[in-house]
Amino acid sequence: MTDEESKNVNETKPESEIKKESEAKEEVKVDDEKTEGEEKKKYIFNCTKCGNCCANRGPIPLVMDDLIMWAKNNVVANMMPYLQFIKTPYGTIDLVMARTNKNPYDFLQKKEKEDEDEEEEPKDISCPMYNKETKECLIYDNRPLSCQTYPLEFDGQKYMVVDTEDCEGIGNGETTNEERKEMRDLAKSMNIKLTEMRIAMPILAQAFQPFVLNEIMDAQRRYMEAMEKMSPEEREKVEQQMKDRMEQDQDGSKVDVDNPTEDTDATK
Repeated sequence: MTDEESKNVNETKPESEIKKESEAKEEVKVDDEKTEGEEKKKYIFNCTKCGNCCANRGPIPLVMDDLIMWAKNNVVANMMPYLQFIKTPYGTIDLVMARTNKNPYDFLQKKEKEDEDEEEEPKDISCPMYNKETKECLIYDNRPLSCQTYPLEFDGQKYMVVDTEDCEGIGNGETTNEERKEMRDLAKSMNIKLTEMRIAMPILAQAFQPFVLNEIMDAQRRYMEAMEKMSPEEREKVEQQMKDRMEQDQDGSKVDVDNPTEDTDATK
């Protein structure tokens, strides 16, 4: 139908009917604009330091850049009691920082299976560098790259915002295009470096295995030689100390970072 024909048809229609059609077209246009607006909704984030992610996030994945940064800033010793390897639900082995030596992923996977007996949830999955009383990060200037990118993640194909319900910083205030680009670049960098870490980890493990075994055997030999030179009382004392240490390791007990001692003060 040509514009002229359409005009003639409209002239023959009652004014009320033409008005209804016009309103209907306007509503469709508004809905389309709303849909487009939702699709193009921009990522806005400004950390409020609420501590929700620090308290509930679980193990913090680490990359080589984190270790290098800590080494340069002489804070590695503060992190060592909390570094461990865990197997993720994706089948990879990650170097993480965690308060407990119990793998939180084990509990989460069990929880998803209805036919499994309920397993006790880890008592504390908060970051070991988070002071729960003051709600402060003890290593904010040296926080891992994963914490710097949070809650924005990149999986190699698309960006994702995680923990949208708990994070108070999402949608808070304003974020410039430059800041958004910096966040995206940081999230993409984290994905690349974490992938590199996961590729290198099995190779390093195999390379270190003979060295570690030799060190263990050598240490055991020196231990036996030292024990032979001790008196019965000294041997009993050492054995009791070893027993106590093993019990502590099994309980997952570690130094309380919320009340750090001189040797473990992560703020230094």
